[in-house]
Amino acid sequence: MSEVPHIQAALLSPRSLLREAALVFAVQLGLIVAVVRLGNHFGMLGAAPALAALVFIALPVLVLDRAGRPYGRYGFTHDHPVRDALWALGLCLALFPPIVAGLAFFPQLWGLSSLDFSWRWPMGYPFALLDTLLVVALPEEVFYRGYLMGRLDDALPRRVRVLGAQVGPALLLQALAFALGHYLIDMEPARLLVFFPALAFGWLRARTGSLVGPTILHAASNAFMEVFRAGLGLGA
Repeated sequence: MSEVPHIQAALLSPRSLLREAALVFAVQLGLIVAVVRLGNHFGMLGAAPALAALVFIALPVLVLDRAGRPYGRYGFTHDHPVRDALWALGLCLALFPPIVAGLAFFPQLWGLSSLDFSWRWPMGYPFALLDTLLVVALPEEVFYRGYLMGRLDDALPRRVRVLGAQVGPALLLQALAFALGHYLIDMEPARLLVFFPALAFGWLRARTGSLVGPTILHAASNAFMEVFRAGLGLGA
């Protein structure tokens, strides 16, 4: 039974897979932008994140159901949750301190003349932490690192080993799509910087074969940045 998804993926040409991925990404992007715009217009900002999460999850499920439900192949597995969580924790420890150090030396990245940090929790914690895990990180990982990166890997199977993970062009393409998707929501150039954490999320997906680690790392990254922003007085 485990061979069926591989056979079905092989039946589709790389061009067909790329066309499908581009179409699904475009539909997702259109729906997300519409949800955000309608939320702003009708004052439904509270409902917008939940609707966006539904889009991120429903589209891959619909497409993969038609492809024979190859969910495990696309990271929808939790065989080693402790291991995956430890990988995410390790990346947090490796990535967060350099970010803090960089901002300490270059506060202009935040539009500040100097780094004046005082510890404070953002508004809504700890509920906001659960919200970013279930409503933001998990749905986005399902779409970008699960469906999109997996489908692009099917279409572009060439791989190189990077720090123990077999990665290909899909790693860069999903990060570009992630950055573009964030930028087109509000046309803020700074949103394009999510390209870099997307590389880390994608690498972890390739290294573990699961979405568990990337989801934890994604949520932790969002929480970390919100705490840092609050400490800088930039809001929650």
